Amino acid sequence: MKREVNMLTCVAILALSLAMFPLTGCSAADVADPPEIGAIFPNFALPDLDGAPHTLEQYRGKVVVIEMASQHCPWSRGADPHLVELANKYKDDGVVFIGIDSHNDTPVAAIKTYVEEHGKSYVMLKDEGNQYADVLGARVTPEVYVLDREGKLVYHGAFDNRANPTEKGDEAYTDRAVQAALAGTAAEPNRVKAWGCGIKRK
Repeated sequence: MKREVNMLTCVAILALSLAMFPLTGCSAADVADPPEIGAIFPNFALPDLDGAPHTLEQYRGKVVVIEMASQHCPWSRGADPHLVELANKYKDDGVVFIGIDSHNDTPVAAIKTYVEEHGKSYVMLKDEGNQYADVLGARVTPEVYVLDREGKLVYHGAFDNRANPTEKGDEAYTDRAVQAALAGTAAEPNRVKAWGCGIKRK
């Protein structure tokens, strides 16, 4: 009975999402609740597009921006040049930008081609089987997390408040959160509902 209720809820959410903005996905996969603001962010061990291993722990001591990405999503593609712009803005401050692709049907070779063609110069990782996305409770692309130098979550949610995929919004949530993390202060706001496309899970 519980599974039937969950499936009915999923169908209802999907139907509602088709009629409302922003678009969101719905999956039968069980995902965790999002990390709390101020909590130590869960570690990962994921390969980059050349197969080299990366962990979140190796970036401890730096401000980190994590982006859940999918080249199949117009909202994620639309945010890409603005994420690259932001990464370049804070490069000299040592801020680390990391993209994570958890999309079930996107092979590494295709991601690598997209990254090269679109100038995504920061680290891109592949989350096979969406295991890390499930740990984070991540549901859409792009979904952004900003961590301070201690590895604590200071911001989670939308990149900005844009109303369409390609145009910047006038509320630069991620930029403000990075500034706060660099200054050692609280982000305001610290959580905003993320817009985008549902992560297509295994």
